[in-house]
Amino acid sequence: MEKHSAFTLAETLITLGIIGVIAAITLPVLTNNINSIIYKNQLKSAYSIIQNGFDRMTEAQGEKITPRLYGGQNDFYPVYKKYFHKIVDCGYSNPDQNLCMSRADAHGSVDGGHNDLVYKSFNGNVIDTDNFDDGQFILPNGMLIMIQSHGTVFISVDINGKKKGPNRLGQDVFTFQVTNSGKLVPMGAVGTTYSNANNFCSKTSTSSVNGIGCTYKALTEKDFFKKLPK
Repeated sequence: MEKHSAFTLAETLITLGIIGVIAAITLPVLTNNINSIIYKNQLKSAYSIIQNGFDRMTEAQGEKITPRLYGGQNDFYPVYKKYFHKIVDCGYSNPDQNLCMSRADAHGSVDGGHNDLVYKSFNGNVIDTDNFDDGQFILPNGMLIMIQSHGTVFISVDINGKKKGPNRLGQDVFTFQVTNSGKLVPMGAVGTTYSNANNFCSKTSTSSVNGIGCTYKALTEKDFFKKLPK
């Protein structure tokens, strides 16, 4: 009679145990790699969309868009938003807190500033939202656009919207700056307001806007999203 070899119950359990250990080790790494690819692609897409709107505004206005011309608090936002279709307009103040970044009116203040407790700095601290509250709107793909125009012009984007985490500066919230020469550049690049990475894109900085200067690094460093602080 022909004999057939088979695994014993003990051997099967040992094999399953080994597979479980390997999965426990490799799954977080695999998940982190997948998320890093998603965030990188979303940021690149957001940059393209923001730049396209900026270019259309420049062409339609017939002049370079600069902080000198559009740096007033009510100057940039009402014009810029016209170059996007089917947006959800959050306005200047008292926006829908479920969809848009709110201000101190809803949550109280931190050191006299403004904040939204859903949003955090690069390393998880409370942020000051003054750089994001001169008009907001939501794109059809769910991205949240936030404007600062008070002597400067910043365009920030939550690449996956407020309802999805981690809602952190430099992780899924990124800022671009309009230069005096009329160009739109990633914050953190040389010459931008928040180019000092030690203060504004650091795992240890206590700045209330830590992460606002990470955009340039996120776009140029290959493994940036694989090394985000928890």
